[in-house]
Amino acid sequence: MATTSDLEQSQLLTGALNKAPATDAQQMPLDVVRSRQRSPTTALLAAGLSGAALLLAGVALAATSSGRHGGGLRSAEEPVAASMPGLIEEAAVTPKCAVGRSNCKDSQCCEGSGLQCYEQDGNYAQCRVSCLAGVPDPQHWDSKPWSCRELGGRTAGEPACGKPGKNCSESQCCADPGLQCFAKHAFWATCKADCVAGGPDITDIDSTPWSCQKLGVRTPGAADWVKEECSSGWQNCIETKCCKLPGEQCHKQNDFFGECKPVDSLNLNSCNNTPGWSCEKLGLQTPALPVKGGTISPWAAQTCGRIDEECTESKCCLGMDVQCYEKAPGWALCMQSCVSGPHADDGNDTWSCTPLGPRSYGLPIQGPPSLFCFLVLRTVGYEVDLLTAQKAKGLGIFDCDDHMMLTADATIFIGDEQTVEFPGAPIVKSVDGTAGNTFLFVNAWKVIVGGPKWREHSFTVKVDPDAVFFPERLRWHVAAHNGEKVFVINCHRGDMIYGALEVFSFSAIQEWSIRAKECNTPNNYGEDKYMTQCMDHLGVARLRDESVLGDKLCHTFSGCGMGWNAAFHPFKDVGSWTQCWNEANNAKA
Repeated sequence: MATTSDLEQSQLLTGALNKAPATDAQQMPLDVVRSRQRSPTTALLAAGLSGAALLLAGVALAATSSGRHGGGLRSAEEPVAASMPGLIEEAAVTPKCAVGRSNCKDSQCCEGSGLQCYEQDGNYAQCRVSCLAGVPDPQHWDSKPWSCRELGGRTAGEPACGKPGKNCSESQCCADPGLQCFAKHAFWATCKADCVAGGPDITDIDSTPWSCQKLGVRTPGAADWVKEECSSGWQNCIETKCCKLPGEQCHKQNDFFGECKPVDSLNLNSCNNTPGWSCEKLGLQTPALPVKGGTISPWAAQTCGRIDEECTESKCCLGMDVQCYEKAPGWALCMQSCVSGPHADDGNDTWSCTPLGPRSYGLPIQGPPSLFCFLVLRTVGYEVDLLTAQKAKGLGIFDCDDHMMLTADATIFIGDEQTVEFPGAPIVKSVDGTAGNTFLFVNAWKVIVGGPKWREHSFTVKVDPDAVFFPERLRWHVAAHNGEKVFVINCHRGDMIYGALEVFSFSAIQEWSIRAKECNTPNNYGEDKYMTQCMDHLGVARLRDESVLGDKLCHTFSGCGMGWNAAFHPFKDVGSWTQCWNEANNAKA
């Protein structure tokens, strides 16, 4: 029998190999929990070396027992190490460098190129490209601040993780939050938000189907704690140093107040040059949502179906929120959604509703996300002059992916383009002293949703004729919200939409097209106040972004040189409008 000291030694050895440090493991991804439980200093080299340790313990017991019974292996006093030097040397192997989000605190080195092991606290460190000390990381699973102490040296080379449009076959990781490396075939893979196996990618160079094999793991987006603990809207973010909404970052006005403001993928931000603001950034930007959709390739424009069109061969569709669904082998249609089973609109025939290709997120002609823009103008007066000048240069709504001009009870020509007529309505004085034009604009909206144009685009945008409008800048503000049901609150005065620039996602206007009758429609409201309250009633989410519009009436205008503003208002003659456009066009965000 083994002595008490022998048993204690074997238990200490195997216990040390399996003991995990106390952590908040419930919050961590499973792979990281495992990596912590198998930290090299406590577990040596996990499964392989724990087996070696058990062998050591067994040999110790066997040798001790045999020695006491005359077996001749060794004496009880002979140390185990002396009899098995090779095994002990194997157990002392240097810890391997950390991969992904596994703990690098003990190894103090990273497997990937261009990475540095940074410490969060006394228990955990992670391989990262960079680190900001004293604040939490919205991508990390907990809200503890990071010390950012560098452990070991930075791995040589540039960071290897891929970007959309670049090959990630070898790195098998993506630099941007929320993206996954998907394979097209054995030689090409790239980072995308989603992928449908066997179907094409309508932004790809050709129609070759994708295998959609996942390489590596999806890059994490914002962690769950962000929604609970961070600031949003016009809340003060000085203390939290983090923002609830994707794509936003805390910016200081002064030492006592800060506000979450959007920062786009080019690091253009809405705070720059704002009078009275230091615009110092506090904390890290909350990861933006993956941008959905992209510029449609020529082959897709020629071969993919439109809504309610057949797509069996092409396996792709064009439009907003449309996908190719199979009924049965040999027949498929472009539809918004499909529920498997009998379809009453098809003679109760059974549909499998198998998706054959990717979902389409609009028809971006000028660039993603796609914008359908419209305006309502008077048939005489300065608005006609403004639109004539804009049309001649292709500016304002004429630079959107599609557009429409509407006039009440008549039509006119702006250049070579005829306006669309809609039924007029009386304009009265509103409750806030502005124009009570709800009836008039609801009539215009009915014409818009009764037509096909808005259904093909990611966002519908109403613009005033006297607004200086840059569609490309608006894309910076809304790109991360393509496919969501949102509308933009652009003014803190009244916490509402200001009508010079009204921005609604596709699903927001779809909701209005179905349920508009549920909304109270007093004519002594301005249309912008009506639309704000109606969207709230319909359950459409608010996207607060005051920086999208520099409006003198909202007191958000601080000059046409604000490069982050997508529109400036009002400019009621061609000379001042053109001067503002030139100043804005030369400004940097």
